[in-house]
Amino acid sequence: MSKKMLGLVAHPDGSLKLEEVPVPEIGKNRFAPHDVLVEVQYCGICGSDIHKFLADDSEKAKLKHVPAPVVSGHEIVSIVREVGKEVTRVKPGDRVVHEIVTFYCGHCPACREGRYNICNTLEPMMGRAHFVTGGGFAKYTMWPEWQLHKLPDSVPTQAAVLMEPTAGSVHSIITRMGVKAGESVAILGPGARGLLMLQVCKAIGAGPILMSGITRDEPLRLAMARKLGADVVVNVEKEDLWSKVKEMTGGIGVDVVLENTGEVEPIAQSIDIVRKGGRVMWAGGGIRGGIVAPVDTHKIIVKELDIRGEISQIPYDWLTAIHLVSTGKVQLEPLVTHVFPLEQWKEGFTLAATSHDCLRVAIKP
Repeated sequence: MSKKMLGLVAHPDGSLKLEEVPVPEIGKNRFAPHDVLVEVQYCGICGSDIHKFLADDSEKAKLKHVPAPVVSGHEIVSIVREVGKEVTRVKPGDRVVHEIVTFYCGHCPACREGRYNICNTLEPMMGRAHFVTGGGFAKYTMWPEWQLHKLPDSVPTQAAVLMEPTAGSVHSIITRMGVKAGESVAILGPGARGLLMLQVCKAIGAGPILMSGITRDEPLRLAMARKLGADVVVNVEKEDLWSKVKEMTGGIGVDVVLENTGEVEPIAQSIDIVRKGGRVMWAGGGIRGGIVAPVDTHKIIVKELDIRGEISQIPYDWLTAIHLVSTGKVQLEPLVTHVFPLEQWKEGFTLAATSHDCLRVAIKP
């Protein structure tokens, strides 16, 4: 008879419920014999988790939901407790962080390029363990050994809950956008992900770097952006963004814009503030299942802009993220502001969704 534990379960109708679920067993899962049973130390509450939590019935109908009930949560730091019979990369007692792309065909054009995160043979999200086999909002979860990375001793466990969005930031900035030292960057949106992007840009020598937000972001998020090294910080409700960009770039516009808000207006702003021949990434709307925004294609055409999207990460991004954090180039500890036990998940989700006095909220099963 299998053991039971509490898990925060996502359902096909978009609901989240704290339920009793089986503890995963070595050898009895899709990853065997390369399966690794881990004890979750912390699991972060991502913006995508919050959005599904807040969505009303009409909005839930537009979102991609799990095909069957499954434990949710993907920003995981854990300790290895048991390993499958052919596991060689990790051992019991190791602290690890979790790549989230665990299923892909390996043969399609994207996979052959190493872009497993966008495998052409799977529907969006169906390559991710927290969508299919179970995630980190429970005491234990099962993961394949090749999607686990051992944590260096220099990285505190609680801070490491942000390693997944750090890998995502590396994916956005280096892998997708190819940001180089000396390039000017505007980051629209000062949440935890935006502050991680800021630090990755600084680490590779990009600059000057502008961070924008709104009035409610000033006390914590924009103040943190200044502390972490943003060259220009703009409250777009009080200052004109384009004027600030012109001051920073001699009237030309920035080389790269990283849109991280998930709102309509910054989509248009991103095209306005980027220089001719510049690059724009639209990413914030991903947590909402995408947004519909009017786009002035004339500006894209005459400025010869490159517009890109991004999702998840590839192995390179994880190795780079761990290096940047372990060497102190990216600081995670200031960004994990609150921790809740699993039983208080609703309080944690509500704080993450409604308070501007927090950055990343984590659940401790």
